[in-house]
Amino acid sequence: MRALFGWLLCGAAMAAVMFGGVVLAVVLGAAAYLGGEEFIALTRAKGMHPSARIIRGMIIAYFVVAALPSIPALHLPQDFSEEHFPLLLTVGICISFFRLLFRHEGPPASIADIATTILGFIYLGWMPSHLVLLRNLIPPGWQPVHNPLQQPGLAYVWATLFIIWGTDVFAYYAGKLFGRRLLYPEISPKKTVEGAVVGFLSAIFWATYVVFVSDHYLFPGHPFGFQLWQAPLMGAVGSVGAQLGDLSESLLKRDAGVKDSSTMIPGHGGFLDRGDSLIFASAICYYWVKLVVLGVL
Repeated sequence: MRALFGWLLCGAAMAAVMFGGVVLAVVLGAAAYLGGEEFIALTRAKGMHPSARIIRGMIIAYFVVAALPSIPALHLPQDFSEEHFPLLLTVGICISFFRLLFRHEGPPASIADIATTILGFIYLGWMPSHLVLLRNLIPPGWQPVHNPLQQPGLAYVWATLFIIWGTDVFAYYAGKLFGRRLLYPEISPKKTVEGAVVGFLSAIFWATYVVFVSDHYLFPGHPFGFQLWQAPLMGAVGSVGAQLGDLSESLLKRDAGVKDSSTMIPGHGGFLDRGDSLIFASAICYYWVKLVVLGVL
């Protein structure tokens, strides 16, 4: 059962990435929405009462805004989403205070209620929606590419996902095989230093491999500009983000006193358990590509 659901999730994720655009936004947004439900449950287990409606609504809003430039009929500029993300953040923070200020049901709102409301939509809305921005990214001077399999954003997302998968998979098996020293036992009792190092090195290898193959064989436009020296650095930075994302979600679960974020995915726990590495790494790799690879920040 675990293997079956694992392959189903992997297949759905790969198909969504290949199609890109609205399809990716809907699939990833649905996963983030369900992750938001798990986050709300974790906070309630700690006696907090965030606004579930605001968290849900803001998660949806981030993925909608991230997807809008990929709809040709709208004729929106490429940077539309990134320019409007700060507006969404401002609106979300304001309504979090105002809604909880005038909340009539239940106990009066607390600092923790307001803070967890804001954290919820940043953690499950703002951060993972950067993967949609990355998939829609077009280097300066490029003309729009209509074939989704030739779009430069696909290369950037593949590099990011291989960094995440390489980190997670190789860290897990290395830790199982020869892990001895615990990495952070207070938070995650099974993660080891040896696993973290192997996952880190694996991410560097896979980032370099994907960048090389993308520029030389898969994408005629050479989305990474033959700058192979940047790939190991992207792998290193992305792997650190992935591992910190994993530990951060473990911290939330440990504080809430639960082993898994939920049982939504049989044999795999919840959506937070499966996507914790992606939450930070997708945003980090997006800004890495814009700043270092494309030099547009």
